[in-house]
Amino acid sequence: MWRCFSVFAAALALSTGVWSVSAQTLSPETIYINGNVITVDERFSIVQAFAVNRGKFIAVGDNASVDKLAGPATKFVDLKGATVTPGFIDTHPHTVAKYTRDLGRLPLYGVKSVAEILKLIGVEAGKSSPGTWIVTTAIGVPPDFFHLPESLVEKRWPTRAELDKAAPNNPVYIPVARTWTTPSLFNSAALARLGVARDTLDDARMKIMRDSATGEPTGEIYGLDMYNRANTLRPKLLSMLPPPQSAEAQILAIKRAMADNLAVGVTTIYEGHTTQPAFLDFLRKMRASGDMINRTVYAHEVPVGRSISEIDAWMEGLKAAENTGDDLFKIEGVTVSVDGATQFGGALMNKPYLDPYGRSSNGESTVSTGKLTDIGRLAVKHGLRLNVQAAGDAAGDMTIAAFEAVNKETPIKDRQWLIQHFQHPSRDNISRLKALGILATTYSNVDYSKGADTYVRRFPDQPEFWKRVVPLRWWIDGGVVIAQGTDGDHIEPMFTIWESLVRIDGRTGKSLLSPEKTITRAEAIQLYTINGAKILKWDDRLGSIEPGKLADFVVMEKDILTVPMDEIRDTKVLMTVMGGIPVYGKVPN
Repeated sequence: MWRCFSVFAAALALSTGVWSVSAQTLSPETIYINGNVITVDERFSIVQAFAVNRGKFIAVGDNASVDKLAGPATKFVDLKGATVTPGFIDTHPHTVAKYTRDLGRLPLYGVKSVAEILKLIGVEAGKSSPGTWIVTTAIGVPPDFFHLPESLVEKRWPTRAELDKAAPNNPVYIPVARTWTTPSLFNSAALARLGVARDTLDDARMKIMRDSATGEPTGEIYGLDMYNRANTLRPKLLSMLPPPQSAEAQILAIKRAMADNLAVGVTTIYEGHTTQPAFLDFLRKMRASGDMINRTVYAHEVPVGRSISEIDAWMEGLKAAENTGDDLFKIEGVTVSVDGATQFGGALMNKPYLDPYGRSSNGESTVSTGKLTDIGRLAVKHGLRLNVQAAGDAAGDMTIAAFEAVNKETPIKDRQWLIQHFQHPSRDNISRLKALGILATTYSNVDYSKGADTYVRRFPDQPEFWKRVVPLRWWIDGGVVIAQGTDGDHIEPMFTIWESLVRIDGRTGKSLLSPEKTITRAEAIQLYTINGAKILKWDDRLGSIEPGKLADFVVMEKDILTVPMDEIRDTKVLMTVMGGIPVYGKVPN
């Protein structure tokens, strides 16, 4: 084992002002020994022990080397062979929205039958004033909502007539599952308020299901998802629903979601997509009150529907500067969301593919290449980091063209701009992004949650398409800094690390692994730790277990570098530590 260089680390700390060292603080507060410590340093070193003082790692090495640093007040923690990694970093978690979106809704998650759904709605109706909306969560088991409605005992959806009987005096709305193309369900009172009747025409990418005999709407409407920007019925529906819960309730929901993160080893998150001004208000209040329990980076969502002059003024008015210096919360730039999800038919693709209703489509975008280029120029003007969410290959082409156009006028290579999601890059895309100094985030869990139903069935004219969905091997070999996210589903790093290695289709259990996707276990861990820190411009503080960095780490029950592959998925987190302070669990006795 290599020996720690604690004196050098202390001298470096003094010279750089990272932290002060005095006679009272030279000795570690805590020394962890007998561990299997995966440091994720440049050599991917594996050591036995490390020392923590004032919230930072001050030494890393073998037991004997670190033990020598102990003082009279040093506490020892025997890891008993447990595996330790840096705290995990989710670069696309949607933590803020995880529970806030369901506040005030009748929970139907996990309910197994139509009969039980109707019973719950009936009880809610009995407690509600006549005319008050009854809004539920989606039906099914999150986060994947597989096998619907077949997984219900009756193997069908509740009917309009059944919902009418359960709630005769209240409009009822059961929303689409967020991650899949299930229908939204309504009773007669809700349809009447929406103005949906026998003669109502289907809208763009929306389908009103009708009784084959009478032509009357059945109460099932497909397409009322957040990605269907062309649909006019969804905004009307949202305008009628009860207002959001109080700020206090939403902050409690966010804190609950952050606690969930800690329980699975996620210490740091990046809220960099579909953010809202209210989210920033909540996060600032949480930071001020001490309720922010994940390190959090936030990016403003660009209001792309406005004119360029209006966006210019909006950027000028952003009050929060980048790189605030806060180790718990900071703001890093602005985000443009170019397109939507592939399974909803929203990803902008060069070749047509099938939307959820079997119709050929190339998807859609929120901006033109010209407008995206203009927004990039404004980001340079205002000194803001630009993030672009682009799912489809055409959206990626558009983004790269815009980046290159801006780069011709003002070099952007050192600005660490970011492309998010980008499930469908080509090798040429990756090479051009590398030349521009662009960083990237993606999420390999799409193979599990969307799988062949999206990437094979929806692309009948491209039989090899599935092989290059989120091609992590291409990204890594291409030299682009790429990091993992979860998109808010399967938030457990162990699940994502496992899925990134096996690429299993969650519906069929079959592997969608290909050479383009194949990575090593060490690389899978790097994508979730040091690479995430680089994405967040925090790699000088986070992402590895090295002297001088913040002491964020995770203790696990198994060695994920050596256990059988399928055991990675279910490996439990024993303890999560942030800044040297245990925030979840404990090391077993």
